Amino acid sequence: MMISRNRFSVAFCLYYSNYNQIRINAFIPTSTVSTIYPSSRFQTNNNIIMTTPTFAMTSQAAMASAAITKRLYPASIIGTFGEAYFRMTREIACPRGVAVGYLAQILTILLSIPMISIVKSSSPDIRSILQVDWLHFMETFLFWASIHVQCISFRDAVGSVERGDGLPASAVQFQPMTMRVLFFFGLVIAITAGHYFVNPKSWQSTLLFGGYLNPPTPNRSIKLNGELSFLTWIFHWSMIYDYIIQLRCMWRWGDFTSEKWKLYTLLHLPACLVNGIVMVNHLYRDQIVMLRLLHPVLVFVGSIATFYGSFAIARDNGWGDPANSMDGLDGVVLKSKDGVMKVSKGSNLSYTVSSFAFGALLAYASIYLTK
Repeated sequence: MMISRNRFSVAFCLYYSNYNQIRINAFIPTSTVSTIYPSSRFQTNNNIIMTTPTFAMTSQAAMASAAITKRLYPASIIGTFGEAYFRMTREIACPRGVAVGYLAQILTILLSIPMISIVKSSSPDIRSILQVDWLHFMETFLFWASIHVQCISFRDAVGSVERGDGLPASAVQFQPMTMRVLFFFGLVIAITAGHYFVNPKSWQSTLLFGGYLNPPTPNRSIKLNGELSFLTWIFHWSMIYDYIIQLRCMWRWGDFTSEKWKLYTLLHLPACLVNGIVMVNHLYRDQIVMLRLLHPVLVFVGSIATFYGSFAIARDNGWGDPANSMDGLDGVVLKSKDGVMKVSKGSNLSYTVSSFAFGALLAYASIYLTK
């Protein structure tokens, strides 16, 4: 039995965040448990035996989590859209490719809303997208793509200005990173279609790439319910790697624009904690109720904090005051070594390889650490 009041709100609650992967299982009241499971012990969907009182406490905590998420997740989108607006303003001097990546991140969040509705309506037994690993991979891949685009755009911009080479094309034009984002989204559509049409009647049970890309795991023959696949772990960890590098570049960007960029970087701390919660809870197959309760709070606080940070930069650079307004990215060039606007071509292949190598190493470890 599942309680569902306003499917859109629940779907939104399940999926919204900067890099969200926390899921909330079905919420079953204590009275229902006592009626359906009169015995003192029963087995849940995650193959964990719990006593009725224990499950009742867990259910109550989950319902409390639902009450929080129903309010905080939708409220968080206000700060997210506000931050997106200020990233696009001239005064904040944000590289254009970074703005494109952030918009792609918002689009991924919005696409997740119908995704959860489709998954949950396809089968009454599916309570979480974690039960369809290839769809979880698609979502993770899109979040990785949006963060990766922001990261490499910032790396190119900061590196070029520090070397005195001016600004790269991805900093002054929308087109380079827009094409990359379109490629990633097209790739996801193709992979999704491939997984669905292989087994259209029972696509929920289709393994990610048929399971052929999973590495050998000696001394570990048991597949746990809700466990992430190797590729899904790779993109999770690679996304964390990109996010950390992006924050480092944001801090250095403040040397050429406004010192408020460093404040903006520090205000990403709640978002960093959200990422940590996501990874820890995935290691426990999203069963730690306390982390689910904490997640929406940090998401909301993080969205407001970063919104304020972006506003502080724009205001410091003269937003709302045309007489003292900074001349956008031209002001960045004036603070570079030679003060000459150039368009240089950034190289990101070696960085992307190192990001994947980091992700693969921790992904392999995560398979063994999953509880």
